[in-house]
Amino acid sequence: MKVRPLLRSELKTAAETLALAFASDPLFVHFLPRAARRARWLRWFHMRALRESFAVDGAYTLEAGPEAGALGIYPPGAWPPSLLAELRAWPLPPGLPTWSFVRSGLHLEKRIHALHPPAPHLYVYVLGVHPSEKGRGRGGALLRHAAELAKTAGVVAHLETANPDNLSLYRRFGYEVEVEVTSHGGPPVWTMSTTGPA
Repeated sequence: MKVRPLLRSELKTAAETLALAFASDPLFVHFLPRAARRARWLRWFHMRALRESFAVDGAYTLEAGPEAGALGIYPPGAWPPSLLAELRAWPLPPGLPTWSFVRSGLHLEKRIHALHPPAPHLYVYVLGVHPSEKGRGRGGALLRHAAELAKTAGVVAHLETANPDNLSLYRRFGYEVEVEVTSHGGPPVWTMSTTGPA
């Protein structure tokens, strides 16, 4: 199953696919319990993530296209982004966020970012497949692509997840839990890294 670079014209479709993939993610459900609001902010978040990744040549999709799945990474040496790079990637928000979403979300994001490996590494920022495509190896193909990029660069790969169902999948690709983070009564988020070059 082939993976290819995501085109700029495909960013919106890829963000919509990722929003559907994360619709029941425990962290987003906690921060945004109302489904309609959660869907809007998920599209916003994933457009931001993909635009950040695209700016450092780290946005990918499957040969089947962004309707099937997408991957956003930070290649080795590209993390952390500058504040200007982050601001350039931000799309217009879909409305006013709740105070809880802003306060808790920013606090958690800051804590997670502080847990990145200190040495250059490949960061799997976002990864997901359309719900109708689950169980067909598409997520594995995207993870395998990230692993190959990390191996070629001779660095570890790093990611985080709030979905316990993902832990076994990531372990199959050589990731191990490093830290469990909780914030403001929300569900746990696990940071995971490969133990050596992926």
